[in-house]
Amino acid sequence: MKKGRQLLLFTMLLIATIFGDGCATSGTYPTLKQTQINVSWPMTRFRNASYGSNVTLAEKQRVSAAYATYDAAFKQALQEANGNYDAPTPDYLKARANELIQILSAIQYPP
Repeated sequence: MKKGRQLLLFTMLLIATIFGDGCATSGTYPTLKQTQINVSWPMTRFRNASYGSNVTLAEKQRVSAAYATYDAAFKQALQEANGNYDAPTPDYLKARANELIQILSAIQYPP
């Protein structure tokens, strides 16, 4: 069990190193593709934790609402970019991604 936990920690550290700190406010959203990547990691972590009932109902509802807003903004931006994931991320999408990541960052996951 300890080796598995160490491997998980190493993997998380590696991903954080590759993609930066994952925080939307760090300015790592030059393209729609990068925005999607930056949001997907914390969302995956949240979803994995929620399957194990490690998050509250209120947290699930808050994340669900913020994700729906982000997802609608992402789809709008992608449509405006004619499906080009390499298009620059518009400010309104950056704001929604920031909001979602701030909510996700505030959740305390058990060890």
